[in-house]
Amino acid sequence: MRIGVCGAGGRMGREVCRAVVAETDMELVCAVDPAWEGKRVEELAPGTGVGLKVSADIGELERAGAEAMVDFSVAEAARNNVVFALSRGIHCVVGTTGFEAEDLDRFSSEADRAGVGCLVAPNFAVGAVLMMDFARRAARHMEACEIVELHHPAKLDAPSGTARMTARLVGGEEISSHKEPEGGGPRGIELHGVRVHSVRLPGLVAHQEVIFGGRGQTLTIRHDSYDRTSFMPGVILALRRIRDFKGLVLGLDKVMDL
Repeated sequence: MRIGVCGAGGRMGREVCRAVVAETDMELVCAVDPAWEGKRVEELAPGTGVGLKVSADIGELERAGAEAMVDFSVAEAARNNVVFALSRGIHCVVGTTGFEAEDLDRFSSEADRAGVGCLVAPNFAVGAVLMMDFARRAARHMEACEIVELHHPAKLDAPSGTARMTARLVGGEEISSHKEPEGGGPRGIELHGVRVHSVRLPGLVAHQEVIFGGRGQTLTIRHDSYDRTSFMPGVILALRRIRDFKGLVLGLDKVMDL
């Protein structure tokens, strides 16, 4: 399978390049990142042995004959990257966060029109996806819930896409909203009736606790990613499965058959 990577010079993009190169059934044919134009992939991801140069032009996806595109850029760039790829019949696996509802609507219509798959997921760590699924199931049986998500200080969005998705899954099960006491201090923001707290500190990568409370008991479900390599098995799984889907797919859980 011929793969192009957008945001190839970023922390996640470099790991995706390494992961794709390591797979015998995949070929890295294109790397796009305007900030790193002209750099060789080997310079950005040592050990890959890939002399391919990074391009600033999204059109390189089509010229290189990419069958699927992975995007770990920023929302502003990804809006264009994804629509371009879908319009050319290129499947998309998207880990970029910060999209609005209208962005997803546009991705959906383009993917439907082209008859290709577009998977958008807030988290590609298999353990994180399981954490969200466990939280969804626990919400049916516990009285209240709060979420604490912790990330590195360079993360742009807060709350994280994973926390937002978790809150939607938990809130969708009609868990009761825990009300703030009058005059209380700040307690994050409320999403789908669930309080979400964001922490940004050096030394962190990606971590989340989903804390449930009930009469005389609590339940904590926690996932920790200590290294960005934790996301790569999910990315590779998504690439292998994306041709089985048509249209917009939200969440890695769909390809994990949860």
